[in-house]
Amino acid sequence: MSLQEKIERTSVRAMMALPAPVAGRLAGLVEKVDRSTLDPRLRLLLALADGRKGFHELPLPKGRALYGQMIGMLDVPEEAVAEARDIQVPVAGGTILVRLYRPKERVGPAPANGAPAILFCHGGGFTIGSAREYDRLCRHIGNATGAVVLNVDYRLAPEHPAPTAADDAVAAWRWLTGQARDLGIDPDRMAVMGDSAGGNLSVVVAQQAPLQGLPAPKLVVAVYPKTDGENRMPSATVLGGGQGGLDRDMIDWFHNHYVQDESLVEDFRVSPLRNPDLAGHPDTLLITATDPLRDEGLAYGERLREAGVPVVNLDYPKLVHGFITMGGALPAARRAVDEILAHARERL
Repeated sequence: MSLQEKIERTSVRAMMALPAPVAGRLAGLVEKVDRSTLDPRLRLLLALADGRKGFHELPLPKGRALYGQMIGMLDVPEEAVAEARDIQVPVAGGTILVRLYRPKERVGPAPANGAPAILFCHGGGFTIGSAREYDRLCRHIGNATGAVVLNVDYRLAPEHPAPTAADDAVAAWRWLTGQARDLGIDPDRMAVMGDSAGGNLSVVVAQQAPLQGLPAPKLVVAVYPKTDGENRMPSATVLGGGQGGLDRDMIDWFHNHYVQDESLVEDFRVSPLRNPDLAGHPDTLLITATDPLRDEGLAYGERLREAGVPVVNLDYPKLVHGFITMGGALPAARRAVDEILAHARERL
């Protein structure tokens, strides 16, 4: 982290420590769009970013670097774990990195059948983000849930367009189900989790696993997931004007990098919402916020309920897309993350 980044990180965290009413008043002085329904500290954070170039307005390498800087500024502190190691997992055309975290040792005897596990897929529109940038969050997920976490560094677009990310996620699940016993994992207590693009991939794994002769996850934790390859739902219009950082232009930029063949919009690996048969889908924790993708997530949840699948929707209307990596700076985001992980732990 450069000196400038350290200064900016310290400044942002100091402002996030302001009393909520003070932060809200400061935000009201400078914000360019109405965010009055959001958490006051989040309003200030977003107002400070108004006018800055987004990922989609920069050359791709700089956009990727900016994403990493933002996560570094806002995410939870690094936590010690019992084990962290990198594994190369086979995929079509090569290998991908999967970083394994074993949580801090529990008090008492080890589970008789092994520990639970969570296969985690990061966000970033299939175009930015990496396992490295989600390292701290995955450490926290493991320690908070008691699960072994496997952080998947799937290949990114545009170098690897759709459905590469989906196929990589399924390949990582295939590897995990085959290695579970050797890793000390209970094969009956394995989940998939991800945010945004990673939420899409967690849903895709749940759908594709039985089709490919693999065990299904016990649980899906889909955090503001992208579930359809098009962006025509009302929330994309109503909330896509930049109120929460993610906007329509950025969504289109991600789409154009990932879905280079528009016929793939009909492919369930890109648009899992379009799968007509969701019977037998795993229990699902569906996380929503004030977010252009909100209606896609809610529509998928409704489809699951129609198929008889148990769904718990944890909704955070005072937060926005991306909050899962804001828990180090934003108290409301940290509370939400910990609530999500408490629900996941209970179900595993």
